[in-house]
Amino acid sequence: MVDSTRPRRKVTPNVLQGRKNAGVPITMVTAYDYPFALYAEQAGIDIVFVSDAFASVGLGRENTLSVTVEEVVYHTRAVRRAVNSSLLLASLPFLSYTTPTEAIQNAARLVREGGAEAVEVEGDASLASVVRALTQAGIAVVAHVGLTKVLASRTGSYRSQGQEPDSALEIIADALALVDAGAFALVLECIPDRIAAAITQLVPVPTIGIGAGALCDGQGLVTQDMLGLFEKFTPKFVHRFAALGEQARDGFISFKQSVEAAAFPGSAHTVTIGDDTLNAIVARLSGAGDGARF
Repeated sequence: MVDSTRPRRKVTPNVLQGRKNAGVPITMVTAYDYPFALYAEQAGIDIVFVSDAFASVGLGRENTLSVTVEEVVYHTRAVRRAVNSSLLLASLPFLSYTTPTEAIQNAARLVREGGAEAVEVEGDASLASVVRALTQAGIAVVAHVGLTKVLASRTGSYRSQGQEPDSALEIIADALALVDAGAFALVLECIPDRIAAAITQLVPVPTIGIGAGALCDGQGLVTQDMLGLFEKFTPKFVHRFAALGEQARDGFISFKQSVEAAAFPGSAHTVTIGDDTLNAIVARLSGAGDGARF
């Protein structure tokens, strides 16, 4: 059990680098609002990630491609209010970093308006100039390779990547190029564990796997997936660590039944006043000294 009252060391890119060097696993979960961000902070999670997955698991959209910078700023600002020790990472949405100049402008909004401490960009080696520009501007960058929204948009496929030699070599080259451009960490999504292990050994920065096996420097999951709050689709790599969706549904059913049976609200949930006070109110309303009584 984590003692949420004990002060934690602030997680920074340098702290994460130290975790990799020392072989201490890194944890990352998503959050889009104050309550879940607070729970993650209290649990001692290293990275709280405002990812654009909120479009699907929080807003019911078919994919993440419609997410705007304004929306990410909004959710990041809410998460910022809860996060102190964890590193706050926010995603630059699709088509918001097509040029280095655009990337800096939009990342600056996530940092200044949202309170993000680092930004995530998804893509391949062609993003090197964007990552380099962001880091030179003083913005910490996490690069995301493997299955990305850019690839999904181009191919229409969300299947695992890197299962053939050419594809695997491309992902490795992407990772090396983005680290060389200045990314302080890599997210590796939906690639074979041995490819993830090779990247983890080849790059000097921490790697965080999402469906990339156990050989990364850390692991990340979408909160709604891991807590059983999104039942429309569960990726193969997700383990459900709780069943909050079922508990919420049971709670709503119990509430409905209690109201219909006149069992709620009870005396413990009710504010009462005395007869004299009530009669005085009724008298004033009716304009008669001994007006009707409730």
